[in-house]
Amino acid sequence: MNKVIEDILSRRTIRNYKPDQIKQEELDEILETGLYAPTGGGRQSPVMLVCQNPEINETLGKINRKVFGHANSDGIKFVSETQKSIADDDNITSAFYGAPTVITLFAPKDWDYGIHDCTSMAITMTLAAWSLGIGSCYVSRAEETFDTDYGKKVMEEAGISQDYVARVHLCLGYPKDITNHAKPRKEGRIHILK
Repeated sequence: MNKVIEDILSRRTIRNYKPDQIKQEELDEILETGLYAPTGGGRQSPVMLVCQNPEINETLGKINRKVFGHANSDGIKFVSETQKSIADDDNITSAFYGAPTVITLFAPKDWDYGIHDCTSMAITMTLAAWSLGIGSCYVSRAEETFDTDYGKKVMEEAGISQDYVARVHLCLGYPKDITNHAKPRKEGRIHILK
């Protein structure tokens, strides 16, 4: 099987990270793949904030967790026992799960396809990370996280214009374990016209 397809099929969302920071050369490769991800009209409009500051990541992760609200509000189980999500456990205080690196993707406020561009970049980087043995977790609620006084302050410190809006977070780190297995695929999700 083709290595790219193998990585796509074997990739899992990781929420348990080792405390070790990822190597700079690996991070550089992941970031470069993000720069080559497809964007609407080839505009290359998103910008990335790469944060490896534990205090900032913890604070933003707690803000994001608060925005999410309570776990299991509808009684649905989302993930496995080994990779619990904030959707499963109110005891998880940060939506960034202790990841040593968190990348937040921003798009111009006036660009209709910004969320799609940022999602494309994030997915491309999750696959690149997995191919290097690095785990990732795609986290929503970026806009709400950065639409706080603290988030705006972080944007200013990073030199990101207020003309941009946060769209997606991507947590990265070396997995503590990879014990979660793929759930069986649901039937009837492919429809073909010829």
